[in-house]
Amino acid sequence: MIFSIRNIESLCKKITDGSHFSPENEDDGVYPMFSVKDMLYNGFSDKDYKTIGKTVFQKLSKSDCRPLKNDILIAKDGSYLKYVFKAKQDIDACILSSIAILRPDIEQIDPDYFVYLMRSKSIKDAMANYVSGSALPRIILSDFKKMKLKMVEDKVVQKCIASVLSTYDDLIENNNKRIKILEQMAQELYKEWFVRLRFPGYNDIKIEDGLPADWEIKKLSDFGISLDTGSRPTGGIDASLTDGVPSLGAEAINALAEFDYSSVKLVPVDFYNSMKRGRNTGNDILVYKDGAYIGKVTLFRNEFPYKNYAVNEHVFLLKPTNELYLNYLYFTLHQDAYFYLMQNLNRNAAQPGLSREDIKQIKITVPSETTIKRFNDVVEPILNKIFVLAKQNANLAKQRDLLLPRLMSGKLEIKGTDDA
Repeated sequence: MIFSIRNIESLCKKITDGSHFSPENEDDGVYPMFSVKDMLYNGFSDKDYKTIGKTVFQKLSKSDCRPLKNDILIAKDGSYLKYVFKAKQDIDACILSSIAILRPDIEQIDPDYFVYLMRSKSIKDAMANYVSGSALPRIILSDFKKMKLKMVEDKVVQKCIASVLSTYDDLIENNNKRIKILEQMAQELYKEWFVRLRFPGYNDIKIEDGLPADWEIKKLSDFGISLDTGSRPTGGIDASLTDGVPSLGAEAINALAEFDYSSVKLVPVDFYNSMKRGRNTGNDILVYKDGAYIGKVTLFRNEFPYKNYAVNEHVFLLKPTNELYLNYLYFTLHQDAYFYLMQNLNRNAAQPGLSREDIKQIKITVPSETTIKRFNDVVEPILNKIFVLAKQNANLAKQRDLLLPRLMSGKLEIKGTDDA
């Protein structure tokens, strides 16, 4: 393969970023307004984003704040280069300045190859020279444009490299679609049984005060839970650490069985072993306790995402004393009503957060063990399929990430022929 050294600016028709003005969220707005927090590995999240109206959308679109087909979108502020992906079509949304847009010259570089090139570790390491700020690191675009890349000249080879790597991403995306469908099935099952009260045999059950006679309403403290939060080593986490135990924070609280491995930080094994709280116990509900999204929950189980891990001081590990209720408690706390309840429990305007007592005072409906056993019989196979697919995704991502540097460096050669 023939390589050349080019600066980023020479490969792009335009390099810019999103709006430096942040419009107010419009509850009735129909156009998303994305920032770096809404970025995922291969696109934008479909949850919790701001919305704007048509007038603001049109104004920002004229200022090149709307991503177009083949644009390369890059996380520019905070965890710079954490996410890099291509717009597959013109996107009916606008972006804020925390995201950079690279509009590639497709005569010179294949957009998909460009994405994988920007995801490579060598580029991320070199990016440190084009970043300013310590509290909030951010890419300086004027310098970034001059950054030099080692790239394959032959566009056919570029496409072949991108095709090999995208095969893994396509499989992951298909698995994610299956996971989403299965999760919707599980959520609908929960609502049918415990919201609409149409569980098996409900016609034969006596209802008192709106609930089956053998169900109760209890505070979590009375229901029985274990509730731990983690901590950080004195002096913080050493980002250069390559051997240790994963310490999970806000990046862990995503959709069911969705996990961002790229953001994982490690803590020393000695520190992990010394932790009295905040270590996983096999199956756990994770609750985000600080910041704008307090009350978000997810479920980890069956050694997903790791056999051993800890949580940091921003996350609760929650588990019912009677583990029979684990799935039920997760789906209960995942409901919008409980998310908003936990949001409203916050008493700290400067740094939103939940305390242990806040969590313990939350009231839930406690169905009979007989009903929960029947629920688990139906929902367990669905959850098992979800986590099997999640583990497949983790293995696919690992294989892709091992191939990426070898393909980009030429150590694994692909010939630019029709049968490559």
